[in-house]
Amino acid sequence: MRIKLVTFSLLSVLLLCSYLEAGATTISIDPLNTFLFTNNDPWSGNGSVPGSVPIALGSLGISGGQFIQLEQLGSFYDGTYGYGPGVDASKLAVSTEMIGVFSSTNVLLAPNFLNRVPGAIDAGMPVVTWSTLYGNMATDILQDFRIANTIVQVPLGANYLFVAAEDIYYSDNSNPNGNYGVRITVASVPEPSTIVLLPSALGILFFLRKRRAASYTS
Repeated sequence: MRIKLVTFSLLSVLLLCSYLEAGATTISIDPLNTFLFTNNDPWSGNGSVPGSVPIALGSLGISGGQFIQLEQLGSFYDGTYGYGPGVDASKLAVSTEMIGVFSSTNVLLAPNFLNRVPGAIDAGMPVVTWSTLYGNMATDILQDFRIANTIVQVPLGANYLFVAAEDIYYSDNSNPNGNYGVRITVASVPEPSTIVLLPSALGILFFLRKRRAASYTS
């Protein structure tokens, strides 16, 4: 029993030292905003939906080459049933689709440009975004990716991250429960002392296992 406790404690310390993570940052995402091309959005043709707000990676201590975890949180209402009496948007907020794109700059062009993010850098698992509701026009760009519970390596040269809901029409989107967002977590690099300690620790575990086995045979 004592050997089991020693083994468990040693493994726990090693795992704790090796997989410590920096604090996570949660950022609210407005589903009304996008970095994608839009057409007749709103349908009246007057104005356009706001652009996605770029997240400055440096402010979170993130730089190119690091691995980060992006977690989609909450849900939004896509306006399918409209708004008004008898429509409880908080209960209809079931859409969760989210996309992102890394960029070297915080520049976002007007919504009538397909490649609105001129500094876009390819990363993550590619996603083919849906065409627009009006005109069935393509919105897909090569560099964007889906965000669910995603581990991605930040590409070299990336300084910003644009995040948006994925939809075919944005003007009727809302976040009635205020919970739609993304959580960003940066995995810490294990301390060098932990890496050096690992072979010794494994040697101790091997010795303990042999000693335990010997006690059964004697």
